[in-house]
Amino acid sequence: MNQVQLVFLDRDVEKKLFEFMNMDRIRNFWGIYDLKYMRDKTRTWVAFSNKAVVGYLVEHDRRILHIRGDAECVAPLLKNTYLATPIFNIESTHLSWVKKFYRPTEPTDATSRGKVTTYLSMNVSKESFIPIKLHGVQEMGRENAEEVSNFLGREPSRVVDLLKGLAYGLYEKGRLVSFAAAPEILEDLAIIRGVYTAPDLRGKGYATAVCSALVGKILKLGMEVILYVSKDNAPAIQIYRKLGFKETGHVFLSFKAEKREVKRQS
Repeated sequence: MNQVQLVFLDRDVEKKLFEFMNMDRIRNFWGIYDLKYMRDKTRTWVAFSNKAVVGYLVEHDRRILHIRGDAECVAPLLKNTYLATPIFNIESTHLSWVKKFYRPTEPTDATSRGKVTTYLSMNVSKESFIPIKLHGVQEMGRENAEEVSNFLGREPSRVVDLLKGLAYGLYEKGRLVSFAAAPEILEDLAIIRGVYTAPDLRGKGYATAVCSALVGKILKLGMEVILYVSKDNAPAIQIYRKLGFKETGHVFLSFKAEKREVKRQS
């Protein structure tokens, strides 16, 4: 690669960046979403080589570093951020470069073996979808925020965001026992996350049922469905495969990290 040039995002380079991102929307889902709908919470640098975009870094909410593109872009891009303990979302080829600047401290998924979570991307189509129905599944909205907050053990403000798109819950004897949501929708592409079942009721197919209802709704609306799942989370992968999800071939790494101390020459 020729020498990389960095440009802080402005209107002049925005069009080229979106063209780069839209060539693979699964790879760049979060970058596109943050720039379209969360612009006030992001800072973005774009890497160019021969006047073409070859990578970018999105610093979201002063805590998440989201990097995509050629591995050679990583070091120059990271020199522009000063976060001491960020959460990384990167491609597998980026890890060795990131480790020159940051030390992984904790995975972002509890099922991970090690300090780095490896996420597989999966999708499902109308042709591959295998619906599985159970009684008690209901569509949910922001009016259910308090109930979902208690169920998930999360702050109400975060739960409101989780309910801003599409969501379903499954009830047993009036008790919410399983939940799944697709809060972020990128035009005709929705991403499923927030899937959770009460620990004492797992293994009964509840998560499969709520995910099935959610996928069915998304597909009925004419949208594509994707999700990211830890490669070490075998039960979740089994659920998604049962519904007809298949791996897309995209692999991403995510972890909490701390900045390495820069050794100064005396």
